[in-house]
Amino acid sequence: MTDPRLHALALSTPGDGPAVVAQAPARVNLIGEHTDYNGLPVLPIAIDRDVLVAARRRPDDAVELSNVDPAFEPRHYSLRGEIPPFPPGDWANYHKAAAVGLRDALAREHALPGGSFRVHGTIPIAAGLSSSSALVVACGLAHLALADVELPRLELAELLADAERYVGTLGGGMDQATTLLARAGHALHIDFFPL
Repeated sequence: MTDPRLHALALSTPGDGPAVVAQAPARVNLIGEHTDYNGLPVLPIAIDRDVLVAARRRPDDAVELSNVDPAFEPRHYSLRGEIPPFPPGDWANYHKAAAVGLRDALAREHALPGGSFRVHGTIPIAAGLSSSSALVVACGLAHLALADVELPRLELAELLADAERYVGTLGGGMDQATTLLARAGHALHIDFFPL
C-alpha cells in the first residue's frame, strides 16, 4: 500500500484477520450536470478527493459501520431478511444501498458476508462531486472483496447505480461509472441508455 491513509484505516478497522481496502474517487463532469439521466452523453473526470473503506470479514451476517469523522455515528445492522433504511439522510444508508444491491444480485451464487467497515472521506458533502456515490461504490467494492467475488467494472457500475436508488436518488449512472472506470489524467466519454 503506497498511500499511508490506507494502512492507517486498515489498522483502525475492528476485528481479526486480513483487512481489505477500497477507494472511490470524486468526479466532475466537464460538459455539464444532469445529462446522464436524461439520456445524453457525459464527459466526467475523476479528481483527487476520495472515499476509502477498510473492512474485515465477520463470522456472522452483522455489519458494523464506523467513520473516521466523529460527526458520523457508528451504525449496525444485519444482512439477514429485509434491510429497512435508517432515517432519511443517514450516512449509513449508502452502505445499506450497496449491501442490498449486492446481496440481491449475488444471492444465487454467493452469500454476502457480514463485516466491520471503517470509512474515511475527503470529498466535500453536497458539493456536486458525488460523495454519496463514491461512498456506495467504495462500500460495494469492499464488500465484494470480503465475499471474494469480482464483477466486471461496467456491470458493477450498473448494479450500484440501481442500488443507490435505495436511498431515494434517481441518478443516471455517471457517478458510479466514473468512479469505477476512470484513469488518472483522463476524461471519460460515456453514452447512456443503457449505462
